[in-house]
Amino acid sequence: MTGMIRKLDRALITERGWQPGSDLEDAVARRLSRSFLPDEVAQQHCVGRYRLDFAWPDLMIALEVDGWHHLAPERAAKDAERDAWLRDQGWLIFRVDDRHGRDSLDRQVVRVCALVHTLRGDRPGRQAAA
Repeated sequence: MTGMIRKLDRALITERGWQPGSDLEDAVARRLSRSFLPDEVAQQHCVGRYRLDFAWPDLMIALEVDGWHHLAPERAAKDAERDAWLRDQGWLIFRVDDRHGRDSLDRQVVRVCALVHTLRGDRPGRQAAA
C-alpha cells in the first residue's frame, strides 16, 4: 500500500508543477496541496546560497522538511548556521520532521499553513479543505 500512496503523492506533486523529493518532502507537499494553490507556495526557493524546501517569499516564511540525517551533530550545526543567516535576512524558518510519526508531521505542517493563511488575511476555513 505504501507504494501506491507514493505513486499518488508523485502524481499529485507533478500535477501541481512541483518536483518530487524525498518521501518526507512529498508527504509535506501533499499536505500543502490541500491548503494552497500551486502558485501560492514556492518549492526549492533560492535565498542567497541556500535552497528552501518550501517558501512563501512574500511573507519571508520558509518550511524546511528535516529527515533523519538532520539529527547528526554536524548537520544540525550547519542547519543552525543556515537558519541564523536566513533569520538575519528577515526570514522566519519552520522545521518539520516525522520523529513522532506522520500524524505529528501533519499537525506541524497544519500549524504553519494556518499561520500563513492568517498573515495573508485569508478567510477562515480555507485551510479546512484538508
